[in-house]
Amino acid sequence: MLRRAFRTEFVVLSAMFAAIITVLTFVGRIPVGNGYIHVGDSVIYLAACVLPAPYALVAAGMGGAMADALGGFALYIVPTFVIKALISLPFSSKGDLILTKRNALMVIPAGIITVSGYFLTGLILYGWSGTVVGLLGDTIQAIGSAVLFIVLAAALDKAKFKQSQ
Repeated sequence: MLRRAFRTEFVVLSAMFAAIITVLTFVGRIPVGNGYIHVGDSVIYLAACVLPAPYALVAAGMGGAMADALGGFALYIVPTFVIKALISLPFSSKGDLILTKRNALMVIPAGIITVSGYFLTGLILYGWSGTVVGLLGDTIQAIGSAVLFIVLAAALDKAKFKQSQ
C-alpha cells in the first residue's frame, strides 16, 4: 500500500530550507552578466537529500524565487522557480546518509540543469549576446555549489543529521 501522508515535520523543514536558500542566494551574491553567482544551490542539494521530492521541489523553487524577488530580479522569478525545482530532482533522500556516492554524482546533472536552464532563459530574454556572458558565471556557480554541498553533507553526516530527525 502506497502511503502519502502530509507530515508537519516535512513542511517545517521545507520552510526552513526555503529560508536558508533565500538567504544564501541573496547574501554574498557576486554580479555576473545579467545575473549573479551564489551558493544557495548547495542548500537546494542538501534539501533534496533530506526531504521527499515534492517538499524539496517547493523549498528549492520558493527559496530561489524569493531571492530573485528580494534582489530586484523579478524577471527571473518564474524561470528560477522552475530551474531550482528541477535541480532538486536528481538527488535521493533515501537512506541514513546525505553524502552517498549517488548524491555526490548528482551534482553533475544538477549543474547541467542550472547552466542549460539559465542559458535558455537568457536566450529568450536577451538573445545570444546577453547569454554567453552568463555561461561562465552559471558554470562557476554550479561547481562552487557542488563543492560546498559535498563539504556540508559530509559535516552533517558526521553529526548524524538525518538520524536525528
